[in-house]
Amino acid sequence: MREYSYKGIGSNGRQISGKLVAADERTALIRLKADGVHPRHISPVSRRGSIASLLHCGTTSGGKVGSRDLTVFSRQLANLVRGGLPLMRTFTALTEHTENLRLKTALERMQQDINSGKALWEAMDQYPGIFPPLYVSMVKAGEASGQLHSTLQWLAEYLEKEQARRMQIRSALAYPMLLISIGTLSVTLLITLVVPRFAAVFEEFEQALPAPTAALLSISGIIFQWWWILAIVIALIVSAVRAYAGTSNGRFRLDAFKMKLPILGKLGLKAAVSRFARTTATLLQGGVSLFDSISIARDVVDNEVLARAADSARAGMREGESFSGQLDATGVFPSLLTSMAAVGEETGDLQNVLLTVADTYDVEVEATLKSAVSLLEPVIIVAVGSVIGFVILAMLLPIFQINLMGG
Repeated sequence: MREYSYKGIGSNGRQISGKLVAADERTALIRLKADGVHPRHISPVSRRGSIASLLHCGTTSGGKVGSRDLTVFSRQLANLVRGGLPLMRTFTALTEHTENLRLKTALERMQQDINSGKALWEAMDQYPGIFPPLYVSMVKAGEASGQLHSTLQWLAEYLEKEQARRMQIRSALAYPMLLISIGTLSVTLLITLVVPRFAAVFEEFEQALPAPTAALLSISGIIFQWWWILAIVIALIVSAVRAYAGTSNGRFRLDAFKMKLPILGKLGLKAAVSRFARTTATLLQGGVSLFDSISIARDVVDNEVLARAADSARAGMREGESFSGQLDATGVFPSLLTSMAAVGEETGDLQNVLLTVADTYDVEVEATLKSAVSLLEPVIIVAVGSVIGFVILAMLLPIFQINLMGG
């Protein structure tokens, strides 16, 4: 398969240009004519490697399409559509200015699909690794309601807020993680490099070592001699946990365990409920039904317990029960969400009520995260300092003992 660039006249009589992937030039010409394009010029694109194969395996020079790439693309698409630029010219402009090779190739193929008569959401739906179900459903609702520009604007703002929230969490945890990394490295170097040298000195005096020193030497000997076994055991445990978490029941049990943790449990629950409420509200604003919105929102909560509770609520709604009543019946969703959802159903303003709930939980998550990080830093410092202090004390005790005996 090779990539070809072409210029020609479209079915609307306008001059168009683009790229496509085909087995040979003849196949490319046949595809263009089938799409209603009369090519005037076609030539292979000379690039190292096949773009199609790069897209297939996902190993492109631009890497995978991350949240930042999708956020930038969404904002640019929203601005261009809002400015009245035709969709085909919009995709041409976006393709030229996209640096991520995988996204660039997907946009080129989507442009061909749209030119052949497919809707925008249908073209996006062929790339689930780039455009999540929420994204595709919102675009579909926007096209159906004739409010595509508004829907894209909502999506861009939604993704920007999610990205800002992730960056905030990462920046808040950066310093504690740095402390843990430096502390772990320091203790490891002391135990594996410094302590064995002191052990050789202690053996020359043939004296009984203090209990802390003996314990430290035993730990150091085990790590120094059997580190590879410890590494294998840790790797096996991590692999087993990941494999278990990859199953439905495994995710459910692990998420249930996380929700029971003292501070992190409530923090994770509030963050997940915020995503659920905001996603549902965003879909409702885009014209998606409440029933379908729940089905999509359950995939973005990143919590199997809440996801199954949402499925249960959706099943109850199929029987004619209310949204808020079914959420409350699960016993998983917090009372703030269920109470506010009931108010929203009564007033007919469910989407704005859900946005209010999401904003409330976002503020609480931010405040809880700040307090947890501020508490975590001194705890880490005390813990690392205690371990290093124990190592130093264990090494100095025999020296004090020898000095006393010599005196």
